[in-house]
Amino acid sequence: MTEALSPTDRSSLVAERGPVNMAIGAVIVAEGGPGVGYHRVLERVEQRLHLIPRYRQRLQEPRVGVVNPVWIDDEHFDLRWHIRQASLPAPGGEAELAAYVATEASRRLDRSRPLWELHLVEGLAGHRVALVAKMHHAMVDGMAAAGIAAILLDVSEGPPSIEPPEDEWEPREYTTRSHFADLARVGLSEGQRLVLQAIDRVLETTPQEAAAEAQRATELIAALAQRHPPPPKLPINGPLSPNRAYAIASAALADIKRACKAVGGTVNDAILAAVSGMLGRYLAEAGVDPAALARDPVALVPVSIRAPGEEGGNRISVVLVDLPIGEPDPRRRIELLSERMTAIKGSAEVRAGALAIDATGFGPPLLSSVLALAVGGAGGFNLVISNVPGPKVPLFFGGSRVVAIHPVVPLNPADQRLNVGVVSYDGRVFFGLAADRDLEPQIDRAVAALEAALTELGCGAIRNA
Repeated sequence: MTEALSPTDRSSLVAERGPVNMAIGAVIVAEGGPGVGYHRVLERVEQRLHLIPRYRQRLQEPRVGVVNPVWIDDEHFDLRWHIRQASLPAPGGEAELAAYVATEASRRLDRSRPLWELHLVEGLAGHRVALVAKMHHAMVDGMAAAGIAAILLDVSEGPPSIEPPEDEWEPREYTTRSHFADLARVGLSEGQRLVLQAIDRVLETTPQEAAAEAQRATELIAALAQRHPPPPKLPINGPLSPNRAYAIASAALADIKRACKAVGGTVNDAILAAVSGMLGRYLAEAGVDPAALARDPVALVPVSIRAPGEEGGNRISVVLVDLPIGEPDPRRRIELLSERMTAIKGSAEVRAGALAIDATGFGPPLLSSVLALAVGGAGGFNLVISNVPGPKVPLFFGGSRVVAIHPVVPLNPADQRLNVGVVSYDGRVFFGLAADRDLEPQIDRAVAALEAALTELGCGAIRNA
């Protein structure tokens, strides 16, 4: 039995060359408790794994030029190989957790096995634990993107009752003849829907829809990049090394809302203003005078284009926006970004490139993957800012409350050495900064600049790990 990869998924495999790593992920921090030990995690995933068939499948890559790669069942599947355990050195704070994530972001997934890993990281300050989820972009077809959340997280302290599979799992045989069979990709079963809906209106999309949306977004970005003036050349743009750096920060969503409300902007405007402030400070440390640049840096960002009064899930498109890093007044930065985003969102082209995503669910993995793939062929911007709303309600892992969710967005293409991932969750906004390990100044200066910019907006950044 085989399942074909979508054109988007195949493109992500091709893109993973040289220093480019197409693994996306998330850092989920939870309070400690009896339900978050290694064997309990192993047991939990094993009980729910039948709901996400892709997690037991690996790539079958035939000889180049013969046929395209396909998904097949891994006849040697070993759950313990995919679920790892680690412990941070003292004091187990933000720096130690970020260093662990950076190491994992530097290491590619083994293509001879299913393309995902889950790391249970212990030793965090405050008796907390972290789950570092890692999967290849090629797995992120909507169903698999939400799958890691469905397996791990609940909307109450008590987990939902999950019916066991009727039969014990057995790998289906792969044959050359089946490789050429015209098999439809499997949609969502009722059991899968029940689990996914438990994650507070989780993203629901078929692989076909996800592939079409990714292709539409990619074409939109390419068209916008061709029409947009070339971005300035910055120290954050240049060839990548194989290794990564990572840093995290967070702020209260209420503080960000207060900052944007004071000048009539949106939460997204305020977040972009904070990133603009960060980038201005960072570039100044790198020896670049923001006021002396011929034009503002350009960011690729997702943006909600839901019309006022429109019901249902959010409609999100991708846009190119100039960041006013030379503006010293944080309130004025929000105003400028509000004006620019309002003009951009009115574009018919941008509205036509919208992705139908429920922004109140666990949708960020899909959009992050779309951005990661799309930027592989476009050079019309300086960095990616992946800002997508996450769950508004608290989630639980093994009965323990999840206190933070930080995105891990891959660096791509080969000339973008810094990006900013943002996810809002349960009243807070969580940042995940990824960078080339050789970037100068190093990433600790970038996250310090972000914290200063947030404080400037009246949003005191809090270290949460």
